Amino acid sequence: MKQDVDDMYPATLSHTTKFGTKSRAECAKFSPDGQFLVWDYASGNLKKDLHYQADETFMMHDDPVLFVDFSRDSEMLASGAKDGRIKVWCIRTGQCLRCIQCAHSQGITSLAFSCDGSQLLSASFDNTASDGTRAVTDSSDCTVKVWDMKSIDCIHTFRTPPPLRGGDASVNSVNLFPKNTDHIAVFNMTSSVCIMTLQGQVVKSFSSGKREGGDFAAACVSPKGEWIYCVGEDRNIYCFSVQSGKLEHLMKVHEKDVIGVTHQNLLATYSEDCTM
Repeated sequence: MKQDVDDMYPATLSHTTKFGTKSRAECAKFSPDGQFLVWDYASGNLKKDLHYQADETFMMHDDPVLFVDFSRDSEMLASGAKDGRIKVWCIRTGQCLRCIQCAHSQGITSLAFSCDGSQLLSASFDNTASDGTRAVTDSSDCTVKVWDMKSIDCIHTFRTPPPLRGGDASVNSVNLFPKNTDHIAVFNMTSSVCIMTLQGQVVKSFSSGKREGGDFAAACVSPKGEWIYCVGEDRNIYCFSVQSGKLEHLMKVHEKDVIGVTHQNLLATYSEDCTM
């Protein structure tokens, strides 16, 4: 059952999930229906109502899993591993529906289902966002590219604004806005994140306000597109209101460097301290 709650920034820690010292999370995703895949977010424990997990049989790869993505109906999960292999799973049964042995020669760093779940877009060492008709990719070459999903033609190529310290910064992720898919949140390893159009125009930008230790390590957009959440090198989470453009809340989330952040009905962060 989907948990429908107000789109509001987090003020308190709900739960902490601890992993083994050699088992830190590299990726975390909420399913579109608001339920968490392996872990019950309400208790922090493994979900035992998935019978295969109750029997300690898990959806697994031979190599470390680097990225996962849900289909829109929350029926399937795609997982990509360090060896370039992709698997598509039925969440209800835990069965592997498809295995693509050599999708890439190196690790899978991004996956995105098409709207109807019939196609899967994959990338290696960059990130991808898609609204079904267009795909937006970002790269360490400091560019963002917009692609037509039918013709596979590149429609636009643009760069993000340069960091305050000068030079260029590789783009780490792009996020489509739920209510306006002509706008994207673009994040690179600087102290700023910006909202841009698919033509490369800057609509609004947000900054940590710090020249030292304030660069963002990861970012995401809330499900209703009202908030942008950024985790910084200082291990704080910055909560920016899209409407006001202001930093509305700041809180410490981890004791070691934060790897990533994701949001559905709750906000989840995961870190090198092997916690989520």
